[in-house]
Amino acid sequence: MKGKTKKIVLAVAVIGAIAAGGVAFTAANTVPDSVAGYKTTTVSGATVTDVQYGLNNVGDTINSVVLTFSSPDITNLHVKIGFNGNATTDCTVDSATQATCGSLTEDLAGATALAVAVTGTP
Repeated sequence: MKGKTKKIVLAVAVIGAIAAGGVAFTAANTVPDSVAGYKTTTVSGATVTDVQYGLNNVGDTINSVVLTFSSPDITNLHVKIGFNGNATTDCTVDSATQATCGSLTEDLAGATALAVAVTGTP
């Protein structure tokens, strides 16, 4: 290859590596899509791999949320969730990888943002 071609190939390879690294980094704090239809989900302090919503009998109110974590072990940590920037609610840590947030009364149609905070020292 000639000098100019090598530089182009190298530049494309570097851009590809940066893009792949950026995707891997941002994926660490991404919560999978859900039927609740949140526009945004923010997670701090852990990686959430699944969110399951419990609805009331009518189906218009979120009354529980079960969170599954891949890291870290949350056994001795504090987990809280909040909707739409409002006050957070404490969750119960069920195991090293799961927490349940119950006694919720969040309007399903109005829930556009979910925040999960995990604090403490693992």
